[in-house]
Amino acid sequence: MGITLHPRVLELLSSRICHDLVSPVGAVNNGIELMREMGTDMADDALDLIESSVGQAAARLKLFRLAYGAAGSEKQVSFQDLQQSFEGWISAGRNNVEWGDHVDLFDAPKGLGKVVLNLLVLAEECNPGDGTITVAPEDEGHAFHIHIQGKRPSFHDGMEACLAMTFPVEELDPRLVHAYVTGAFIQYFNLNLTHEQISETEMSFHVKAA
Repeated sequence: MGITLHPRVLELLSSRICHDLVSPVGAVNNGIELMREMGTDMADDALDLIESSVGQAAARLKLFRLAYGAAGSEKQVSFQDLQQSFEGWISAGRNNVEWGDHVDLFDAPKGLGKVVLNLLVLAEECNPGDGTITVAPEDEGHAFHIHIQGKRPSFHDGMEACLAMTFPVEELDPRLVHAYVTGAFIQYFNLNLTHEQISETEMSFHVKAA
C-alpha cells in the first residue's frame, strides 16, 4: 500500500531524533571538558559520564535505525533485535519490560517487527511514570499483544487520531509525530492494530496481519 508523508512529518521526525540525541551527545562533550579543566583528578568521573552517554546514544541510534530506517523493513527484524533495541531504549527510563517466549520472526508478516518496536516506544510514551510493559508474541510470532500497566497509562491528546492517520498534519508537533509515523507504517505494511483502555492502570495494543 502506497503512503505519502507530508514534508512536515519528515521535518518533525528529524527534529525528534535530533532532540533525543542531543542529551547523550552533549554529556559526552561535558565529560571531555571536565577532563580538560580538572585533569586526572576527575578522570574517572569524566570517563564514567562519557561511557554512560555513549551507551545511551548508541542505544537510541540502534532503535532509530530499526524503528524508522530501512533496516527494519528490508530485512526481517528478529525477536532478539526487538529485545536488545527496546531494552537499550528504556534503560534510562522508569518502565520495565517483560518478554514472552522467544519466537522466530522469519515467517512473520513483513514489517511486523518494525511496527512492534514502534508500538513499544509509543507504550512508554503513554506511561511516563513507573510501570511494566509486557510483550507477548502470539500465533508463532505472527501477532503481538503489548500490555501496559502503570499509574495511569493512556493516550495523550491526538495520539489515537495520529495512529489512524486522521490527525491534521498541520497541527502535528514533535510529541505526536511518533504516533503518526507508527500509524503510517501500520497502513503501509497492511497490519491491523487494536487497542484498549482496560482500566485506569492498564491499556493494551494488539497487532497482526490484516
